[in-house]
Amino acid sequence: MNFTKSPYEAMMKKPGHIQPPAPTQAPKGSRCHGCPYWRGIVCLSCYRDLLKPPRKGGR
Repeated sequence: MNFTKSPYEAMMKKPGHIQPPAPTQAPKGSRCHGCPYWRGIVCLSCYRDLLKPPRKGGR
């Protein structure tokens, strides 16, 4: 059902085609290079350091 005689009405009824941006990698040489948690900025506390298993020996 059309409400107007506009030729653009059919086009406006179609769903949009939103594409997410392509994922980028951290710059080579930075401490974040190769990090799977890279989202375009440096983390306040590095997730890779937090996920490391604790060292044996207590300290």
